[in-house]
Amino acid sequence: MVRNDERLFRIVSRAVSDNGLDLRSAVFREQKEFGISWKRSGKNIDISVSDYLADAPYDVLEDFSGTVAGTIAGKRPGYGKTYLDWVKSDDFICSSRKIYLKRSRNLTGRPDGRGRDITESLDRLLDSGLLRPENIDNSFFSWTRRPGFKKVGFCSPMMRVVGVSSALDDAAVPEYVLDYVVYHESLHLAQGYRPGERAHDRTFRLNERKYPLYEEAEKYLRTLASRPE
Repeated sequence: MVRNDERLFRIVSRAVSDNGLDLRSAVFREQKEFGISWKRSGKNIDISVSDYLADAPYDVLEDFSGTVAGTIAGKRPGYGKTYLDWVKSDDFICSSRKIYLKRSRNLTGRPDGRGRDITESLDRLLDSGLLRPENIDNSFFSWTRRPGFKKVGFCSPMMRVVGVSSALDDAAVPEYVLDYVVYHESLHLAQGYRPGERAHDRTFRLNERKYPLYEEAEKYLRTLASRPE
């Protein structure tokens, strides 16, 4: 569903104009993952923004629009503090996550599965010191409905949601493999929402290798990935 918004158009239009361009349209679009897209024809710009920002305060949209317009114009501006502080706030995360989960058709919405509980995995990681409580603060963990063998986990740092493949919800899968996948995705939560930055950067890889059975878990997951889905 596309929602036209005069307020969005006015704010983005000013930012686009400041960068020597002309805005033709600016709409909010309903979609599961947060995103921005645009089309450019000469100086004319059409912009589509995820509807997660539909209720954002004026100054947040203004800050956000300045970055987007600058990017379209070929500059490399980072996102501003006003925008980042707002999307990292508990209020935004909690309200947007409810919508995100409704749109996530492949999630059960529960950390307890048929035979495994992701919460128990988190407890083991916390007890071991690999994770700290603040790493997973205000987060949501769920099994997937469909068992993915190649993609065994995902994380939305913005919504602070982790999905774990139900292929691991099996007593035949070693416990350390499930814990490793949960640890990997929790590292993304610890990174937080960082638009424009690499998710698997050097620091992430170094932390990932702190897992005691890293090599064994990776080997098991490579074997699992060879199975037909």
